[in-house]
Amino acid sequence: MKRIILAVVMITFFATSFAQDLSEGLKAKNAGNEAYRNKNYVEAIGSWEAYFNSGEEGAAEDANTQKLYKRSFKYAASNLMKAKNYSKAYDYFKQYREKGDEEAKTDGKTAYYMAYCANKMDKEDVALSHYQEAVELGYREDVSMLYMANIYKKNDDEQKMISTLKKALAEYPKSKYRSKMLDMLTIPMLKEAAKPFNAANELAKAASTGDPNSYIANMSKAVAQFKEAKPKFEEVLKVDPKNEQAKTYIDACNDNINSFNQYKDSLDN
Repeated sequence: MKRIILAVVMITFFATSFAQDLSEGLKAKNAGNEAYRNKNYVEAIGSWEAYFNSGEEGAAEDANTQKLYKRSFKYAASNLMKAKNYSKAYDYFKQYREKGDEEAKTDGKTAYYMAYCANKMDKEDVALSHYQEAVELGYREDVSMLYMANIYKKNDDEQKMISTLKKALAEYPKSKYRSKMLDMLTIPMLKEAAKPFNAANELAKAASTGDPNSYIANMSKAVAQFKEAKPKFEEVLKVDPKNEQAKTYIDACNDNINSFNQYKDSLDN
């Protein structure tokens, strides 16, 4: 038993002595390895940078540590993003792409996360650029375009919002975000179509209270507005064939147009 205890003491002594004999560079490398194992990636990055800058022999050629070092920027960024530290997360994602290999530079997931962080920081132009990059790199294209449309909507750029959503719906017909895209797209389209429709209704109301001559004059103007509104509602159905609101408006346009035409025909007879 005493021999076993003595052996343990000696091993501990030699391990301690060995650790004390390590150069500062190797101590930094080991500290980085330990931090990496514990998923303390920011700490690992700092320790490995101290190792690389220590002048330690072989540090510059230490390919395995270099690989772990570069990869740690992505892991650190992910952890920071989960902690909602979006500014620092964006910086680490950026460094990952700058320091990494070609795979890191063309990683669509990283582009998407950079866009997400930039959006959270209200850097919308930067977010748009990265979302577009994610689309081009083939990562979550549908939701990236949905977020782009949201940014355009927030900035009252309705035309870009509509064109982005139409493109997304055409290119990703099976997207699970399709219903959200349709809602975003059809609401402004219905709003635009309702302008001539509402004007037509007001003219029709005025016509109903006037004499036959004013009725014809006002209803002629109303019918012109109904005819302007109808194709706008039909555009909604091209995007969303099941849109009941658009169908109801189109039926109302047709009813008013047909009723007035029948009235005019009855006068001729």
